[in-house]
Order: sequence, then C-alpha cells, then structure tokens
Amino acid sequence: MTHEQFEPNSKRRILIPNVCRAFNVLYMDTFDMLRCLRVKF
Repeated sequence: MTHEQFEPNSKRRILIPNVCRAFNVLYMDTFDMLRCLRVKF
C-alpha cells in the first residue's frame, strides 16, 4: 500500500510500485484500499 504511482523513468528514487511490477507483486494506493474495504464517510 503506497501513495506513490508507477513511474517507469524514475532513476533517482526507488518507488514501491516499480519494485512491485518488477517482481510481479500486486500493490494498491490508499483510494484503491478504501474502495476494496467499501469504506464510507
């Protein structure tokens, strides 16, 4: 779970979504998690 977005051209920072894609691991951002949990405000 992360606030970061996939950035294929990122050279300086190692982003969680980039690592997840490299290892074929699912990831989601905060809003996806809230949707999955069906959270209502």
